[in-house]
Amino acid sequence: MKKFFEKYDLIKLSGIMVLLSVLLTWFIPVGYFSGTEFVSQDLSRVGISTFLEYSLLGIYYFSVLVTFLFVLGGFYQVLSKRAGYQQLIKNISEKLKGCEIPTVLVISLIFAILCSLTNEYFPLLAFIPFVISILNKMKVDKISAFVATFGGLLVGTIGSTFSTKLAGLLTSELGVASQDVLTTQTILFVAAFVLLAAFTILRLRKQKDNKKFEEYDMFEVESPKESKKAPKTWPYVIGIILFTIVTVLAYLPWKVWEIELFTNITEWINTFELFKVPIVTYIFGEFKAFGEWDIFAVQKVMVLVTLLIHLFGHMPLNEVFDCYGKGFKNIGKLVAIMLTIYTIVIFNYKFPVIPAVVNWITGLSDGFNGLVAYLSSFVVSMFSIEMPYAITLAGTYLVTLYTEAKSTVLLIMQMSFGLTSFFVPSSVILMMGLSYLDIKYKDWMKFIWKFLLALLAISIVIILIIA
Repeated sequence: MKKFFEKYDLIKLSGIMVLLSVLLTWFIPVGYFSGTEFVSQDLSRVGISTFLEYSLLGIYYFSVLVTFLFVLGGFYQVLSKRAGYQQLIKNISEKLKGCEIPTVLVISLIFAILCSLTNEYFPLLAFIPFVISILNKMKVDKISAFVATFGGLLVGTIGSTFSTKLAGLLTSELGVASQDVLTTQTILFVAAFVLLAAFTILRLRKQKDNKKFEEYDMFEVESPKESKKAPKTWPYVIGIILFTIVTVLAYLPWKVWEIELFTNITEWINTFELFKVPIVTYIFGEFKAFGEWDIFAVQKVMVLVTLLIHLFGHMPLNEVFDCYGKGFKNIGKLVAIMLTIYTIVIFNYKFPVIPAVVNWITGLSDGFNGLVAYLSSFVVSMFSIEMPYAITLAGTYLVTLYTEAKSTVLLIMQMSFGLTSFFVPSSVILMMGLSYLDIKYKDWMKFIWKFLLALLAISIVIILIIA
């Protein structure tokens, strides 16, 4: 078994979760919840033909995520070949040298806050290759680099506050006012970040004198070639600042905060007329307001920047295509991991056996029991991948069953989903991050297991207090 996981351990572990989802259909009848009643149906076993069909359907269902990763790979491969970008990475890493601990913690906090607030966490991946290149040049070890980037996203998951993909979705779908749970959500955020920061500081101190540093930058920013004329970095500084501002503003939940500024500005631009013709809309198409962008939108921004590099950076078109081809190849393993993980939710959504398991668990107690609800939500989180699917599988049922404790159920779902995201092979952020940095799953677990126990203890204490 040890040899089996020596190579491609991440894809194999995710594959095991897929097979487990399939095997459950052979022994547990599918069913659904109608109010507080569980409606059981017959066994609906997934055979080989059905398995292949639904596995391939993942490419269709989640094509927007596939194209996002491929565009991301091509975009950063183009940047990695530009002397100005190379020099910028070198300059930043040299200035931050010796400040590894505060750098890792600040970056992790920024990613955590953004994930806690934004409508979509996938676009935040657009910043990660840039950050990884800097940390790699600083010789920060792999796992600490993971904590700074993907780890921050995981903290933002369990400590979500306004994100319409996580906490915001829970409050709207489960009928809970955000102000009723915001304080506890903030406590979760702070607790998770402080805990992870503490373990990361200990690791960075141990790694300080480690001379066996292993490179991990997927896009391998090359050292600038010797030249009489220093490469210009200012276009990339301005470009990265603008890209960051636009992307962050585009995915913040302005409507949730009842801020209409960007909606009004966008409406004015779209309706602007010249000689009674909406000239802007005719030429560029209709713009979406900040706060309403989808995942395709950030891809268009990256493609546009690539075209600007081609036109004004004098990068030949054939070199751009070559870079995109290489970028597609580099990012391919992340696409494979992502599609494998999303296959899990396809089977659990199309052949819902998890409701039967949840029905059995909730039947262990009469009336509301916080720990039973946590166990139910924990099982759902292992197979739902994203919060919308967790709500569909059992979230609505739990708040209907425990209607007097809706706020508590919401927090329980958020805590269990966030905790599982740190270690379950069906966690898309976790597995993509480990794959990106080429970290073995067992190495991650060696680092994170104490953190998980501490976070579990905090979660149980919170449940006992609020239940």
